[in-house]
Amino acid sequence: MPFARPTLSEIVTRIESDYKSRIDNAQSLLRRSILKILARVYGAAVHLVYGYLSYIKDQPFATTADSEYLEKIGNEFGIARKPAVNATGSGAGTGTNGVSIPADTQLVSNAGQVYTIDEEVTVSGGVYAADFTALLAGDAGNDSPSISLIFVTPVAGVGTTLTVDGAGIDGGVDIESDDDLRGRILDRKRRPPHGGAEFDYVNWALEVAGVTRAWVFPQYMGHGTLGLAVVRDNDSSIIPDATEREEVRDYILEHVDQLTGLNVGIPVTAEPGFFVIDVSLKSLDFSISITPNNLTTQADIESKISDLITERGGPGVTIYLSDVSAAISSSALEVAHRVNSPVIDIATAINEIPVLGTITWSTY
Repeated sequence: MPFARPTLSEIVTRIESDYKSRIDNAQSLLRRSILKILARVYGAAVHLVYGYLSYIKDQPFATTADSEYLEKIGNEFGIARKPAVNATGSGAGTGTNGVSIPADTQLVSNAGQVYTIDEEVTVSGGVYAADFTALLAGDAGNDSPSISLIFVTPVAGVGTTLTVDGAGIDGGVDIESDDDLRGRILDRKRRPPHGGAEFDYVNWALEVAGVTRAWVFPQYMGHGTLGLAVVRDNDSSIIPDATEREEVRDYILEHVDQLTGLNVGIPVTAEPGFFVIDVSLKSLDFSISITPNNLTTQADIESKISDLITERGGPGVTIYLSDVSAAISSSALEVAHRVNSPVIDIATAINEIPVLGTITWSTY
């Protein structure tokens, strides 16, 4: 039978009852009597002890530990919280030929994010191009292409703004959340490393900052080969570019463990047959009839379908129409529905990442 923690009032009442049973003439405790006051003081102290015991009992377990203790549990398994990453970008501006812009010169966006120029650049032909990095790490540093960044301190001979190029400002990642760290620790406990098993590759990939999902494909290019696909759900594009794919591959081949300082990675013999797959998006379009057919219901159902595709979809995975229908029915706003198209389950290749496309709505 689980222990029922007493409330503060119950503790105070118990102490008062003890006083009454053990002290002569204490059968009636006046509101401002010393014994009444002591009962409340001691009761509060005991209540705090119960509170601490209630807190501390949860900390040894990854499922219930708070941030501090969760990191300690992770440390025991060699799992460190993924740090935040600074966003980067590049852009161009105008100025007087020969004028130099020093490294670490600061720029600011309309959103208030500050960036620093990576290396000294010189104006040539009336223009210059510069790479820059967000001053503070995190997703907040990401921004759209073609925006203007303003020099915090004007540079003589240089225009006051720099225009971000078409790639935008990207790559900024927030520090790993408790839920994501908890998931990796639980997966490590449930599936210990096996020196190169399939799930080892997934776990290694998820240790790379920015990577949020990963899939592994044995015998990708024949016997003795293995393919790995990853996505970065928090980036402006979830599809990793060539540099980000190479970062994942290099990390899995060999990296220094943050906690032990040891070099770890896949077996040397596995390297020639290991590939990080260049994936692309596969947009899934639907035609759905619903009742009631209004914007609120549409938005709720769209969210449900999107969550389904994110949670169950992946390269080489089939999205079943029965699951799509179940996701629609899970909306509390939906009364009735019919999926008009597609009419068969949706299969994806191992180089395709399914994402929700356009939903065409009609009344059921």
